[in-house]
Amino acid sequence: MTRPISVIAIALIGVLTASNVLAQNRDNGNGAKVGKDGFILNIIAFEQCPSGDFLNSHRHQIAVKANYAGNASNKTVKVNKIFLKKGEDFWVQDGNACDNGANFYLPITDANCSNCENLGEEPTFTEYMVYSRLVGKPGSGVTVTSCVEVVMNPGTVDETIEVLCSVSDNIWVGTRTVGRGKEQNKWDNVSAELLTVCIDTDDTDGVDSCDKRVGLFDSYGEDYWWNWGTQGRPHVQLVFVPMRSGGS
Repeated sequence: MTRPISVIAIALIGVLTASNVLAQNRDNGNGAKVGKDGFILNIIAFEQCPSGDFLNSHRHQIAVKANYAGNASNKTVKVNKIFLKKGEDFWVQDGNACDNGANFYLPITDANCSNCENLGEEPTFTEYMVYSRLVGKPGSGVTVTSCVEVVMNPGTVDETIEVLCSVSDNIWVGTRTVGRGKEQNKWDNVSAELLTVCIDTDDTDGVDSCDKRVGLFDSYGEDYWWNWGTQGRPHVQLVFVPMRSGGS
């Protein structure tokens, strides 16, 4: 499928920007220790989404719709959902989340979150951590919710499939305020928000609280995704840092 020149140019700029960040910020003292083995992913919001599915293109970019909140727990509405798959390497297999969702492969196992069961503590990670920053237009922002699909009462007549999403304390809300300065451009550690799902398993008590934290690809769930809510046209950079490169 032929892609518009403008889309190709945008994609190239995104990759070059990512490469420059990776090269220049290996330990920038500004919130991230990137390391030479880190993987950068650009997630860019468009008012008019690019055409094409971008399948198997080995991109470092995912397109999402601008000004779109979506419904995190409704899996059938796939717009601005990034479906997460376990693989041997980082790979954007489908880079267009504007239509039927994007597919992003990560070389992370369920062992990545080493103490997910300790709800009173911050989770620790053994394989990868992830840092973020917004470099898009000032005034833009994101609200990113991690979700998991769970089989309830498996093997019984009451077996059902339920979608559980992170409670408010484990939802990443990022804002681009002014667009310049060290504080505005620093990397934030969003490992807990993006690499785990902190869920309320008791919907009868009326309290939105985390009763169980699940790391990506834990066998507790059968499918994982990010719901990528956008305010304005945010451009987000994510850096996945292997722990051997000093991510801790």
